[in-house]
Amino acid sequence: MWGPLTATERCARKALLELILRTGRDPGLKALASRLEVSEALADELLSALEQKGLLVRDQRSNQIAAAFPLSTRPTQHQIMLKGKGKPRYANCAIDALSVGPLFGAAVIVNATCPHCGRSIRIHVEENQIAAVEPPGAVVWDGLPGPLMKRAPKSDLAEAY
Repeated sequence: MWGPLTATERCARKALLELILRTGRDPGLKALASRLEVSEALADELLSALEQKGLLVRDQRSNQIAAAFPLSTRPTQHQIMLKGKGKPRYANCAIDALSVGPLFGAAVIVNATCPHCGRSIRIHVEENQIAAVEPPGAVVWDGLPGPLMKRAPKSDLAEAY
């Protein structure tokens, strides 16, 4: 898990994320294969490699993509909207939501719900930094690095992403 990506896997991940961002759902093997100009069998192998490296999750029953980090194909508490690029989509968590703008090189508005108090939070990310937060003083609680480092102490998460 969290291994480095090959150049082909990076291309597949980028294409997959762009398709999910455009449609909001699992694009299916045919669309991904077409986008990558490869066979459906190779597209499936690439998805399996990304899944093994922890960059996507498939539904165990349907085999459809539930999440391709940082995006979710299912509604979450973290809605994102890229400025000038379509409809609202979903991120898996607050950290993922904040990474969407820099990942796609676009301004993004994050609308989230605080899991503790239920209040709405709106964050505007532009030029790789937080430009505005409502309500003022809202923070992100992140309990992820500890568990990740315990599982894979030498992981380079920047390389994985």
